[in-house]
Amino acid sequence: MNFSFLNPLFLIGIAAVALPVIAHLISRKSGVVKKFPAVRFLIASRGDASARSRLKDLLLLLLRALVIVLLVLVFAKPALFTFAPAGSVGPRMLAIIVDNSFSMGYGGNFERAIDKASELIETLPDGSFGLAAPLVALGEGRLSPADGREALRNELRGIKISNTFTDNEKRLEDALAALEGAPGQTKEVVFITDLQKNGWHGGKTAGDWLRIIDVSEEAYPANRAVTGIDAGYGKDAVTLGLSVSNFSDKPQEQLLATVSAGGEDLSAYLDIPPGGTVTNELTIPGEYISGDMTLDKAQDKPSGEDRPALKEGSAAIPKDSLAIDDTRYFVLSDRSDFNVLIVDGDPREDARLSETYYLARAAETISEATGAHITVKDNDSFLVEKLSGYDLLFLANVGDVTEGRAKELGEFAVRGGTAVIFLGERVRASSYNALLKDLLPAELITEVEEETKIVPPPQSIFPEEVGERLSRAAVRKHIKAVPVPGAEVLLGLEDGDPFLIKKSLGKGSVFLVTSTADTSWNNFPITTVFLPVVKGFLDMPGSADEGKRNFVVGDTVPLDVLERTEGTEVISPSGKRYALDTGAALFENASEPGIYTVSESGKDYYKFSVNVDPRESNLAKLEAAPGAPEAPAGKGLVKVYRDIWRYFLWGAVMLFISEAAARAVFS
Repeated sequence: MNFSFLNPLFLIGIAAVALPVIAHLISRKSGVVKKFPAVRFLIASRGDASARSRLKDLLLLLLRALVIVLLVLVFAKPALFTFAPAGSVGPRMLAIIVDNSFSMGYGGNFERAIDKASELIETLPDGSFGLAAPLVALGEGRLSPADGREALRNELRGIKISNTFTDNEKRLEDALAALEGAPGQTKEVVFITDLQKNGWHGGKTAGDWLRIIDVSEEAYPANRAVTGIDAGYGKDAVTLGLSVSNFSDKPQEQLLATVSAGGEDLSAYLDIPPGGTVTNELTIPGEYISGDMTLDKAQDKPSGEDRPALKEGSAAIPKDSLAIDDTRYFVLSDRSDFNVLIVDGDPREDARLSETYYLARAAETISEATGAHITVKDNDSFLVEKLSGYDLLFLANVGDVTEGRAKELGEFAVRGGTAVIFLGERVRASSYNALLKDLLPAELITEVEEETKIVPPPQSIFPEEVGERLSRAAVRKHIKAVPVPGAEVLLGLEDGDPFLIKKSLGKGSVFLVTSTADTSWNNFPITTVFLPVVKGFLDMPGSADEGKRNFVVGDTVPLDVLERTEGTEVISPSGKRYALDTGAALFENASEPGIYTVSESGKDYYKFSVNVDPRESNLAKLEAAPGAPEAPAGKGLVKVYRDIWRYFLWGAVMLFISEAAARAVFS
């Protein structure tokens, strides 16, 4: 048996023993000794008392010095250790990470994970250090190792299941880093999980420090989930696109899905193939009234009885083993109409030769389904047109732009509008660069005349069929442009130049097409991809507005509140109220799914929805647990510690009591 200190630096504190010695020397009384025969017998009579006083002082000095020494030794953590074969039982340095992502709610996985973590804690030998923490941090501070089983039990009791997921590998590496301050050479992280694929970067975590315990009881867990619901705004109806996914290897037949919105319950029976997703469109008839999303009276209801305002709703399927993703919530925007302005920079007497002929036809075709209002103006009319009444603006080969109009275009985008700029022969690069410097997503360089094709980037925002048909679009002439920092190239050309560039500006977006909207420089407007691209532009403001009302758990929610935000609060689905400070415009507590209400001065201002991330609904497991296999036991020797600092602590307490008793006896 060998003796060691786990925190030897604390031994420096033994120097504090000098303090009671110094105090003792200072308190000693001294003086000049003079002999007087008359008092010789008096001094002799006091000799016994003086001897007892010196004995008391020396005893108290010794006790106080020993108390200080023992307290220093407690902090230095004395321990006995022996050498034992690797793998034998002894004190451990262990981090227990419990997966609390919402997929762990499937089939009692989370309860089994907590039980397994509790078993690990109870089997830890004396002298072990470690921590017990959730995979998804729920507001706790920095990970820090604790000493002893009771501290780990307390940490485990605080772990609750969450409504989201996180980066598995980063959290596990953070846990390993937290163990660096613990004594001992071997550190281990135990991850108790359902081994779901989601959250892993390719499924590999290097190092033999990680041990994964799979608590799921099914090799191929199956799950159904409502994974999306989108709203389409028509002239006389609202169309709700409901998406339901089947995360299993078996088909799901006649699954009942129900959408509740505007006082209506709409149902559909869905057949979903294995691993597939089905989208079903459900239509609610009605009209927007004064931007209030209130529907017309139902034809099958008594006269005068109105339906509730269609502002929020939910979609649901029958509950399964993971109930949290079987319901999805949505909130619709309050906009009553959608206005589009198309500016023709080169109008012609023959409409078919006009710069905006194909653009206007595409927009009108889409407006028949969406209810958008299309207005076409020439360049001169555009310069005096008020932009505040429009949501989407197309500029097609517009050559004349004043400084004042350029400023208004910037304000239009910042407020949330979408501007799409097509170039052409009337556009002067130097003028655009000077006047629209803050608006354009790219700097215009020069005209390039060469035959080339349009190609999508690796990560395209357009549907797959658009990318497949782009090869039919030929560009004969374009203006070379260099994207500004932060801009995104959505479509490019074979020669490497961009064709379609996007830039976010304030609450809105600006798109730049480096060629014309007619067929003078390209055949793009007469290909089958032109219509879906234009529809993407028309959908952009609606999508952006919908995005402000629908979020995922864990998102930071920007709030559309008045400039005076005093008295503003957000009410969660469970009724919890979050007060916002004056000037606050962000909400960072979207931790539960459901409908949230933003209230100002006691009045409901508007609502937004929060849903679980559908990526976590796919319970597919990793084929093999990450990390290296455990090393075989019995190779080499390791130190096995047994701490004894508690005995020194009790010794210090007993000496302190003895010191107090000694003072009482000798007083």
